[in-house]
Amino acid sequence: MARFKMISAISAIVEAPDLWERRLTKDFGDQCPRMIETKDGIAWSVNGETGAPSAGIEAASAGQTKNGKGARISDLHWLSTADGRRWIQKRDDMDGEVLYALSDVWRLINKSKDRKFKLACYKAYNDWLAELTAQDPDAFIGLAKIPTTGAQDAADELQRSVRELKLRGAILDCWPGGPESFAADEEADIFWDAANELGAPLSIHQSLSGEKTKKPLVAAGGPPSYASDLNALVYANIFDRFTELRIVSAAPSVGWAPSQFEGVDETYMRTAGSRTMKLGDPDLLPSDYLRRFFWFAVQDDRFAILNRKYFGDAHVMWASFALTDEESAWPNTRQLFERLTGGMPDTDRQALASQVVRRLYGIGGIEPFKPTEITEYERYALL
Repeated sequence: MARFKMISAISAIVEAPDLWERRLTKDFGDQCPRMIETKDGIAWSVNGETGAPSAGIEAASAGQTKNGKGARISDLHWLSTADGRRWIQKRDDMDGEVLYALSDVWRLINKSKDRKFKLACYKAYNDWLAELTAQDPDAFIGLAKIPTTGAQDAADELQRSVRELKLRGAILDCWPGGPESFAADEEADIFWDAANELGAPLSIHQSLSGEKTKKPLVAAGGPPSYASDLNALVYANIFDRFTELRIVSAAPSVGWAPSQFEGVDETYMRTAGSRTMKLGDPDLLPSDYLRRFFWFAVQDDRFAILNRKYFGDAHVMWASFALTDEESAWPNTRQLFERLTGGMPDTDRQALASQVVRRLYGIGGIEPFKPTEITEYERYALL
């Protein structure tokens, strides 16, 4: 069986333990995020509150030290470097990763009421990430974190991150206008306009209203917490006005989507005589927008892999979810990929393993998607 080049569309990054202590001014004092050792493992502490340890980071640290004793702060210093990241990728037989900041430190940062502090934390992280990814741009694909302090701050930091720092996209922790905002907020147009002009993909990984949702014990096939936010973007006519937007759904599966697509279309058509909104293109249904403007990650989701044409071959990409707390298969990602894609044509496997993510983020100078490729899918091609 041929070895395919693999680039994970979603992997968790290891933030440097002293990232904020080194980069924030002394004005923020005890608010500064610090990594500490607790009886349960390594965790972040912000303004006196301690977050949850990361199971994924603990596993990587234990694997690196080979002592089985769990993480130490000194281990994480090395894992957060370029050499440490290369080791993580080599253990997982990956050729590259799109790096996501998903640790609990961000929840703690955003509990602060100090706008300047939160904005400084986001900027400091993006500066650090840019320095890391510049050491191997085709293997370390960095996504900026977008501050939660308002649409102007969000737009400014997106432009700085893409234009000056050369990061490839961005991660939204809430609506551009802030967690109390909403999809149709006119003040957020400044952010959508910047993203539209830059062409940088935006990733959604949690509810954009800032709500903390508890994952169900049995979640197979269930929609992510932000599923309704995807519909909200469509109904707010965001994509009718900003036609170059690219949104990534950062959930480990997309098997939940067909039923949601069918449901939103049915509701839209059934309420045609009473609803007050309409889509910009009268020939399209809501599910057409959800296919054309969204990209979906898949991991242990054979249903979605076999039904890629329903979403569009250009819109489904493999993700290892390395070092995430619950979805990570590290360091056995390639074995999982081989098991799930066995029997598929090699051209389809290569597209899933790296071609789609490379073309979405422009990795290695590859040709971007053509408009005709983005709009090519089969509405009823389910197995």
